[in-house]
Amino acid sequence: MKKLLKAAFINPKGAERNSGSSILPDILPELGESIIFIGDDTEFVPHLGLLTIAALLPEYTEAVYIDEEFIQPEEMDKYLSEENFDLVCLSAYNPQAFRAYEIAGIYKKRGITVIMGGLHASSLPEEAAQYVDSVFVGEAEETFPVFVRDFENGDIKKFYKSLNPPDMENSPAPRFDIVRNFHIYNKIPLIATRGCPHSCDFCVFPTVYHSSFRHKKTEQVIREIEMVRKLHPDPFISFSDENMLADRTFAKELAGAMKNLDIAWECYCDIGIAQDDELLDLLEQSGCQLVQIGLETIDPANLENVDPWKFRQVSGYPQAIRKIQKAGVPVMAMFIAGFDGDDAGIFSRLKRFIMENRIREIDFAIMTPMPGTPLFGRLKEEGRILTEDWNKYTWTHVNFQPLRMKAEELQAGPLKLFRDFNDMASKMAKRKAEFTPSLPYHVSHGENNEK
Repeated sequence: MKKLLKAAFINPKGAERNSGSSILPDILPELGESIIFIGDDTEFVPHLGLLTIAALLPEYTEAVYIDEEFIQPEEMDKYLSEENFDLVCLSAYNPQAFRAYEIAGIYKKRGITVIMGGLHASSLPEEAAQYVDSVFVGEAEETFPVFVRDFENGDIKKFYKSLNPPDMENSPAPRFDIVRNFHIYNKIPLIATRGCPHSCDFCVFPTVYHSSFRHKKTEQVIREIEMVRKLHPDPFISFSDENMLADRTFAKELAGAMKNLDIAWECYCDIGIAQDDELLDLLEQSGCQLVQIGLETIDPANLENVDPWKFRQVSGYPQAIRKIQKAGVPVMAMFIAGFDGDDAGIFSRLKRFIMENRIREIDFAIMTPMPGTPLFGRLKEEGRILTEDWNKYTWTHVNFQPLRMKAEELQAGPLKLFRDFNDMASKMAKRKAEFTPSLPYHVSHGENNEK
């Protein structure tokens, strides 16, 4: 029997905006220095999926976490050429895929077993299988221990597919202890739930992962928060759940348990939380600094065939946003441009809507038909997919032909909105000694955190 003694968990550098590059000038260079970011909006987050799977290793195995975003090239080269691992574990979403394949090739030439999971491999397992020894499709809490057994028996399979939704109560706490320089990350990811009651045709989660809504025990989440606090001097907890507050009973129980922890945190949720006054009060009391809500569009017709529930909510967006923010919980409104009903005028309409409703933070994205989604299948059938270069699947590049505007118009529109609102925020910051700004915008890079 072959023992698994040393395993690397590698988060590859992607093609999206990161500490080493800025995607915005790459796409629209004529904007030059006019694109600025208010505050430190760049998110540096360790890879939660890899660190969770690392917790499933046998106790005699050494786990090494390598985040290519935060490592010097010469050190990465040493890992690639000299370090003797028994196993290399990769995870990638679309803009990381080509780099992940490159890393896999280097290790395989050295005779080291390489496996891969994550959104991209789960969406395109046959593609990923060309580059690695085993591909993990979907959630891996139950399939990874099976792989370890197969590895030690010398009989690994090409595919390990999650057939049933794993019980979240059995999901291990992530191995943050193996992350070097943990303090450099400005957001620490945790997960309390999985699944979402909505099935938007552009969202990869319902088609790639199990969509049934599940959650950990409240005390389980609290223990993980306390674990993070022991490792990080001042953590900002970023829950990466698809729709963390969908189960209102659990959401209120968890927020109530977090009230005395004195932490700052954020999460993704839907606009329905506006209907629950008790939950809004608990969110404010527990230190919730931001709820990231996928409003998607201000045109109801865009959502009629995307998600019936969201379609019915659009007319009530202004009242719901005001209610949530009045409760002391800032809203990040996340918009997508490029629905089939959008024309070039959508950007001016969005700007007016944002200003009128005084939304605290804003995220603009360009519709991205991710492989594995119904949207990708439909647009491919219609001949509207412009490229399958996964480096362009960033929620910032245009990779399909819009229906009612030119691709160039869709590409430029959100970036102009970034510029407009950043300019506005800069002017307000300079004048804040004279008056209290009524529109304290913070603009976030248009990137969906399906990571």
